[in-house]
Amino acid sequence: MTILYTPLSAHDIFPMEEEMSVVYHEHNNCPLMCRKSEDGKKQIMQVLSTDPSHYMDPDLQPGQWLDS
Repeated sequence: MTILYTPLSAHDIFPMEEEMSVVYHEHNNCPLMCRKSEDGKKQIMQVLSTDPSHYMDPDLQPGQWLDS
């Protein structure tokens, strides 16, 4: 087992599978990294905002689905 002490996220070190379609989307002035499904919906994977209130919004939590 190896422990990496780095400021990089695990996604940067271990890239995600290429099957996923990752898109960057802005919803209510909040930048998000989302996974795009085949039917056009987006699932929030990561909040990329510097505004702390965005992290407290239950509609912007990772795992939530966006229709647009």
